Amino acid sequence: MKEKIILLYVLLSSVVWKGMFNSVGGKRFSVDYFWFDFFVGEGKLVLAFVLFGVVPILIVKFVFREKLSDYGVRVGEVVRTVRSFCIAFPLVVVIALISGGSGLFCEVYPFNVGLRRGNLSGGLGYEVFLVHAVLYAGYYWGWEFMFRGFMQHGLSEKCGIGVAIFVQTIPSVMLHFGHPSGEVFGAICAGLVWGYLAYRSRSLLSGFAQHTTLGVVLDWKLIYG
Repeated sequence: MKEKIILLYVLLSSVVWKGMFNSVGGKRFSVDYFWFDFFVGEGKLVLAFVLFGVVPILIVKFVFREKLSDYGVRVGEVVRTVRSFCIAFPLVVVIALISGGSGLFCEVYPFNVGLRRGNLSGGLGYEVFLVHAVLYAGYYWGWEFMFRGFMQHGLSEKCGIGVAIFVQTIPSVMLHFGHPSGEVFGAICAGLVWGYLAYRSRSLLSGFAQHTTLGVVLDWKLIYG
């Protein structure tokens, strides 16, 4: 029963989130309503945090009545977590900087259309980008929890960890459809690697930190050049 709930929820939440792509945010900022337009534009990030993070956590706690720590919400093996992040950090930064120089990624990121180059008058203050980065971290936490925590752990009890890692990678990759082909391929590798890291380190922290670094540096490059 638990496995059916997980698969059904991942399907429904993914469809809702993907369907909101063109309806959450998506306009230039006006001078008089800058912060209002900014937070409306951040709606896709907030929606992911709620659908992928908050709701699955509530399901684990109040429907499954299980510990969040079993789903990766814990420190886990600190040495393995820190080591994997330190090894991956230079790689994800380089990937983000290279991708940020591609015109293909300018058509997709940032999700907040008002932050895209050419839509800003007078540039973007660093304090605004800091708020964007914090909201982006919430987005990535939701993403990692639903796929590498909620789905992977929830299915591994019955299917085994190998099958669970593979299965959670499928919807994670499918949500990248419509993005540059290099990103879709990267999502396959990332889904498998971060799924394995979540299992080996018994924590979502390393994958979360790597994913957040990748997204924040990419947006920084796209906005500030």
